[in-house]
Amino acid sequence: MIGILSLVIIALIMVVGGKLYMRNKEKENLKNQRLAALMLRKEEPNATKVLFTSEGLHPGIGLPWTVGAKVTIDNDVFNMSLETDEISIINYGTDKKKMEKYAELRDKKNTSSTSLEVVYSNGEREVLQ
Repeated sequence: MIGILSLVIIALIMVVGGKLYMRNKEKENLKNQRLAALMLRKEEPNATKVLFTSEGLHPGIGLPWTVGAKVTIDNDVFNMSLETDEISIINYGTDKKKMEKYAELRDKKNTSSTSLEVVYSNGEREVLQ
């Protein structure tokens, strides 16, 4: 009886501890997503929307936290990997026109104030001015 009770208590501790760990990890990822959106706003002033396609991860071994996102610039959607301080990868696939379009957009810096719609991985939305 004591053995079964001990197993139940251990299982409950593991479940509660696991939930707390995941909740803290989600909060950290959402905080990093917001930092990545602010970085994107600064680096890509023509961007009008960022949709995070994953929660983001910190793979370890010295690599920074990274998150996948679909970024809308001038009505074109680009698949990007964002960090909290830079755009690490832009995935064009095999579409050379998309690569040329992005280069063209990079040369045409927008000086006007455009808002950036942010859709976080948990579905929450925010507009950054």
